[in-house]
Amino acid sequence: MTKSTDSLPREYAVDPGAHRNSPQPLQVALRLWGFDEREVRSWIDDLPSLDGTLNWSIARERAADGAAVVVHVVKPSPRAQDAFCWNCVGANRAMVCALEGTRPEIVLFAGDAAQLPRRRAGVWSVAGDMPAYAALQALAYMIGASAGKGANGQFGMRRDLLAVIAQRLDA
Repeated sequence: MTKSTDSLPREYAVDPGAHRNSPQPLQVALRLWGFDEREVRSWIDDLPSLDGTLNWSIARERAADGAAVVVHVVKPSPRAQDAFCWNCVGANRAMVCALEGTRPEIVLFAGDAAQLPRRRAGVWSVAGDMPAYAALQALAYMIGASAGKGANGQFGMRRDLLAVIAQRLDA
């Protein structure tokens, strides 16, 4: 014999409209600098969603509309004669613009710290010897730790906290 849910105590009752009130996941857009989109697209399904907190996508344009946070994923691109990184130039310029914006943006540099430009805008994390995919997975947990529910019940980012913990990835 089954018992009707009408007679269950209130704390056990299931609200049929609860899914409508659940918070939307935090939209994380990846901007690629030197990485092949097909390669990164193969990573997305395996990136941590942290129980639905994060939703990953690839941003093809600067605006990255709908994204709550943007991760610029930079592949080192040194020229033959020196360690200058052309991909860093684009990412650094994007970070200068990001400092004027309202959403947090971070750079994940998939290389050695010695290849970084001396002057950098914003928050940069260095993967060092970690493969870019593994570093992005680690960064996902940092983004999740920086996310929290606002007064409206939706996820948002604590930019200051993200800046502090992103440095932990640095090699």
